[in-house]
Amino acid sequence: MRILLTSVPLHGHVLQLVPFSWALRAAGHEVLAAVPEEFTPVVRKAGLAAMGTCEGVTMRQMIGCTRDGTPIPRPADPEGRIRRSGRGFGRMAAHALEQTLRIAERWRPDLVVSEPTEYAGRMAAGRAGVPWVEHGWGLPVSSFYREAAEEELTPELTVLGLERLPDPRFLVDVWPPEVRGGRTSAPPWPVLPMRYVPYNGSTVVPDWVRAPRERPRVCVTLGSLPQDRAHPLLDGILRGLARAGAEAVLAMDDAGQVVPAGRDAPAMRAVGWLPLDQVLPACDLVVHHGGPGTTMTSFVHAVPQLVLPGFHSDTAAYAHAVAEVGAGRRLDSADVSPERIEAECRILLGDPRHRESARSVADSMARMPSPARTVSAVEQAVAAQEPACAR
Repeated sequence: MRILLTSVPLHGHVLQLVPFSWALRAAGHEVLAAVPEEFTPVVRKAGLAAMGTCEGVTMRQMIGCTRDGTPIPRPADPEGRIRRSGRGFGRMAAHALEQTLRIAERWRPDLVVSEPTEYAGRMAAGRAGVPWVEHGWGLPVSSFYREAAEEELTPELTVLGLERLPDPRFLVDVWPPEVRGGRTSAPPWPVLPMRYVPYNGSTVVPDWVRAPRERPRVCVTLGSLPQDRAHPLLDGILRGLARAGAEAVLAMDDAGQVVPAGRDAPAMRAVGWLPLDQVLPACDLVVHHGGPGTTMTSFVHAVPQLVLPGFHSDTAAYAHAVAEVGAGRRLDSADVSPERIEAECRILLGDPRHRESARSVADSMARMPSPARTVSAVEQAVAAQEPACAR
């Protein structure tokens, strides 16, 4: 088969598609990723072919401004923030749509695979009459995203003769079955479970990662949080870890620029961007913002988590899921202080039940079908429901 991948230009979205894409390639299928131009190098570094769909646009621009450039204030309520982001994803799809349609018309894929917030791919699939598959990255994405994107994309849907955004043929679901995480019902389309395989990029692993350590090691990452928001938060986190006697590994872009002055260098490593898949096995705890990729990678490696939600719309759900299953604890980002961080870390490092719960989740994930097995299931499902398109 020919499989077209689509994603918005965010690392945490694009990288989630890579392991499944490798499995598709290993099974002999042709894979092409259609992403905004600035993210084609990210795809190429993962060993996949890419084509650009649009250039000169970022998700921050798409979410923060209307199509005519009018700034959109950030709503105070969670639903409002989700809908604002959803319309932003819709605007990104509108920018990418023309080239995505052209790629689909000329390359003629048999299947489209999209992450949950990319909408041009499913529109191209609907126009071409081929199935599309949603590749989940964790918990189900709020329906408000799709509703808002659909409203934003009304002109484009009308031109394509589509009444609404097409539903997926099925969902590739990586969420561990042991962790309910607020799920109340199954989606209205078939689900193919798949083991989560972390991919955060590649690197040369530093010697210190595997070297013996004399104190607990805590990884700290806040994803792509802007420096002006990260700096005051990191001050409280790092001071709290110092009080707890832990070694902090600050794994963030431009880490050295956001480190508070006066930190004890031997107790902290500002390593910049480093794949968490390589760092977390050598850590006793991870403190993070509640991003899906960080949460799932921590689950895989059975590392207890202290989740600090409040930065993005869906982080509270991941914090709740981690705490509910006992694999960590939750501390709202607004409540961060050296004293609270110290207390939470002492609990998580001192109580073995959190690591035991994290190990239980990791074991349940290891029993899920591998990407290779899921590719086989996709092949069978596509063959059973609709023959491949004749070229």
